[in-house]
Amino acid sequence: MNPPVDRTARGRTGEQIAASFLSERGYRVLARNQRTPLGELDLVCRESAQVVIVEVKARCNEAYGTALEAIGPRKAGRLRAAALWWLADQGLLPCAIRFDAVVVDLDGYGLPRSLHHVRDVL
Repeated sequence: MNPPVDRTARGRTGEQIAASFLSERGYRVLARNQRTPLGELDLVCRESAQVVIVEVKARCNEAYGTALEAIGPRKAGRLRAAALWWLADQGLLPCAIRFDAVVVDLDGYGLPRSLHHVRDVL
């Protein structure tokens, strides 16, 4: 039996599962865990001609609310700002941008129970 998973490992696991899920559906993962002066981007992908910024939420329970509730107005503003900074830094602007979320529900041992991909969360 695996030991319970800590927060950092849970986040990495969720991002890995989300990246695999999106890749299997035709998305090209351009970058992972990109830190900018304005915040972090979990996944930067391309789907057709659109750049998709993906916020990954991995949760073991909803004691602190649902994963999507964690993407409130403050988080949304930071995501937008970080995305624009990163895209400008990479020379990718102007481009079509979409913000998605992938919610990965894990059991206490870090194994996936379910996954939900929500397009256009912002």
